[in-house]
Amino acid sequence: IMATLADFGVRGAGGEILQPHLKNKWRLTFNGVGNLVSGEALTLQAITCDRPKMSFQPVQLDRYNSRAYVAGKYTFEPVNVTFEVDVGGEVEYILRAQQERTQKIIGLRSAARLPAANGGRDYKFSVTQELLDGDNLALSIFYLEGAWFETIDWGDLDYAASETLKVTATIRFDHARQDVRGVKDMATGGFAPIL
Repeated sequence: IMATLADFGVRGAGGEILQPHLKNKWRLTFNGVGNLVSGEALTLQAITCDRPKMSFQPVQLDRYNSRAYVAGKYTFEPVNVTFEVDVGGEVEYILRAQQERTQKIIGLRSAARLPAANGGRDYKFSVTQELLDGDNLALSIFYLEGAWFETIDWGDLDYAASETLKVTATIRFDHARQDVRGVKDMATGGFAPIL
C-alpha cells in the first residue's frame, strides 16, 4: 500500500496540510514620515523587517508558603527594518527629514540650539505591515501606531565589497493592532481524477 494525499497531515484533524505563509511576501507602508504624505521610497527599498513582539511583565504574588504570577503591563519590542540605499537619495532624505522632525541635528539647516519637537504629534508616524498572498491581497496586517526612529545606522563603506549599501532603522512604537484576514487554503492541490 502506498501513501496518498489523504495520508498527509495529522490523522483525524482534517487530513491535508494548511498552506504556510512565506516570509518573502510582505509590504511596509509608512504614513506621515519625513513630513511627506507618502514614504513610498521606504516601502520600495525595505528588504528585511521584524514582526512585532509583545511581552508582559510578570507580577509576583507572594503568599504564606506559595507564589503565583499574574500578567502586568505589556511592552512592544522595537522593530528593525533594513533598507537598500538608492542612488537618488530618497531613502536617506526621508530618514534624515524624519530625524530633523524629532530634533534638528544633522540636516543642512540645523539650528544652533538643537530644538526638539514640542510633542509626539510633531514627529511620530505610523507603519502598516502587510503579509501578502502571491499578489496584492493582504492576509494579515499589523498597524504600528505612535512610531518613531529610535536609532538609524547609516551602514559602512568598504572598497573590497560589491554589495549594496544598506541603512538599518530601529522603530520604537506605542501600540500595535493586528487584523488577521486569511484565506483558507491547503498546501496540496488535491486528488487527481481517476480515469
